Amino acid sequence: MWWATIRTVVFYLVSVPFTLTWAAVFGLIAYMIPYPLRYYLVIGGWARVMHLCTLYILGIRVRVHGRANIPQQACVIVANHQSAWETYFLQLLFHPQSQVAKASLLKIPLFGWTFAMMKPIAIDRNNRRQAMTQVVELGSQRIAEGNSVLIFPEGTRAAPEQLLPFRQGGALLAKKAGCVMVPVSHNSGQYWRNDRFAKRAGTIDIHIHPALDAGTREPADLMASAATTIQSQLHALVGQPSGQ
Repeated sequence: MWWATIRTVVFYLVSVPFTLTWAAVFGLIAYMIPYPLRYYLVIGGWARVMHLCTLYILGIRVRVHGRANIPQQACVIVANHQSAWETYFLQLLFHPQSQVAKASLLKIPLFGWTFAMMKPIAIDRNNRRQAMTQVVELGSQRIAEGNSVLIFPEGTRAAPEQLLPFRQGGALLAKKAGCVMVPVSHNSGQYWRNDRFAKRAGTIDIHIHPALDAGTREPADLMASAATTIQSQLHALVGQPSGQ
């Protein structure tokens, strides 16, 4: 555990200054870069460096299953949420991408200001009805512009073996935008636990499941299918070897 703690300290000593510097530099010039090139340079570049830090400092590797299931067109991505890891790694799989995020993130000096230029969908979690409207209305605009939209339907991070109830925003958005919804499952919390400082070395398995066609399906039924798919894969992931 002491070695994991040391590696985690080094990770933050590298990643936090890097993130702040990256945000400060692009916070000054990003508005001059046309979108989506702005996305690939700012978010794409940052996410790649974060992934390399995770790999070489923390010793956390990744196995991606189901790359062929990534649609060529913009889509709605619904993923389970266990750590900060998936917020940046998923940027490397689905791009360009808009994330549904807490409005408070945009108020963080440097980071939040730069993030605001990347077309996120910022919501107030304390007003669930308004948040749902924002997700559907702004999300459909983003998809029409060619951005996939990432949603964590649990609304908060959960323990590795736990899947919290899914909210229906992702299904409502897919129907409104007329696009498919792609379930994604992973076991990041087994190595990057939300309730522990030290990150554990190992291999995260991330599964991109076949897309669900919103079509004429009811939102509740569509979201239930996504939840069932993700839950089934989580049960398999929790019981498998870590791959260290």
